[in-house]
Amino acid sequence: MDIEKIARDSKLRRLLYGGTIILLALLSSLSIVNRMGCANLATPPGHEGYIKSRPIVGAARFVGIQHGPTSTGWSWRLEVINIDMRPRTHSESMQILTAERLELRFRAHARIRLRRGSVKQLVEKFGGANWYTANVQQQLRSVMRSKVQRLKAFEVKSRMAEIAKDVLEDMQKRYAKTPIEFLSVDIGDINYPSVVVRSVVRKFVTNEDNERKDIELRIAQRQIDIGIAEARGVADAQTVIRTTLDPMFVQYEALKAVEKLAGSKNTTFIVMPLGKQGGSPLIMSLAK
Repeated sequence: MDIEKIARDSKLRRLLYGGTIILLALLSSLSIVNRMGCANLATPPGHEGYIKSRPIVGAARFVGIQHGPTSTGWSWRLEVINIDMRPRTHSESMQILTAERLELRFRAHARIRLRRGSVKQLVEKFGGANWYTANVQQQLRSVMRSKVQRLKAFEVKSRMAEIAKDVLEDMQKRYAKTPIEFLSVDIGDINYPSVVVRSVVRKFVTNEDNERKDIELRIAQRQIDIGIAEARGVADAQTVIRTTLDPMFVQYEALKAVEKLAGSKNTTFIVMPLGKQGGSPLIMSLAK
């Protein structure tokens, strides 16, 4: 009896031990499978999440969307594609030939945001997180090029605001019925080719030289005019002397001077004619 009881107890212990091992193995397997197939999928603030299934066999399918910040909770074989919906500025370095076939370099900045609730369309039709490169970048560059290449190099700088406004209106019309919304377009950091810069410097220096020469010419002309006026004055004076100062007139002026001096108490003078023709009198002042 004791031997049989011992055998039964030993068999029972072996069964319990084996069952425990199997149970632990099953629990471990379930834990591993759970870890491999389940996840808590989070979407950060400012993002929208596109949730889809991740089947072991067959094609994935759309499950739903979620607006961050949130998460799906512990879910079986799902994955999420998070798209940043907040406004962002996308900058492009442009190199465009202008109307004079000169290469103009500048930076174009487009501020864009994604419309709320459009993550499903973005993922399925616009390339998901790669939406800008896939669907916007080349279109923006093309529109910008079409607006600039018909202008001359220096017209671009003076018309930057106008060009940016035209590009913005064009892009807003193109993407009016899409998840993509253009908020603003700006142009800056314009760099002209070295040949244009040198040409402008030469033109500036030439203009300064021409202005300086014009001033010098006006001064010289003024000096010539003054000289001519002075010469004319001398010539006119000589003409007056030759035509008006005859001997009788000189004598008349001399007599007027004598008459004026005669009224002075401090003057003693002697008047006598000179020459046979009775020229101008000699007036001598004698001190008392």
